[in-house]
Amino acid sequence: MDDFIETEPKKRSRGTLRRAEKKSKPKSPDYIGTMKLQRHTFEAIAKQFDQTNGDEIACGLAGWKNRNGDGPYVTVDLTPRFVSRRTEPTRTNLVEFISDEEE
Repeated sequence: MDDFIETEPKKRSRGTLRRAEKKSKPKSPDYIGTMKLQRHTFEAIAKQFDQTNGDEIACGLAGWKNRNGDGPYVTVDLTPRFVSRRTEPTRTNLVEFISDEEE
């Protein structure tokens, strides 16, 4: 019997945003923070840039409100944009499968 090797789940590219305490200009950000970008996230986004040959791509961004001793903050996740793969129609029986192969 083969051993089942469980791969470790990939870490998320996650960061936090907190309300900026002082705004030096009207256009200064309302929230500031940092993000730890994981290599696998970066590589997936870079691959999307290569495939589209564009100057920008859309990424997924999610946020959760939290609170700790330092006050409220938002946890954010950055992910590559999910692109569904085109699926081939399923063949319902062996005759359809063989007929399609012969064409």
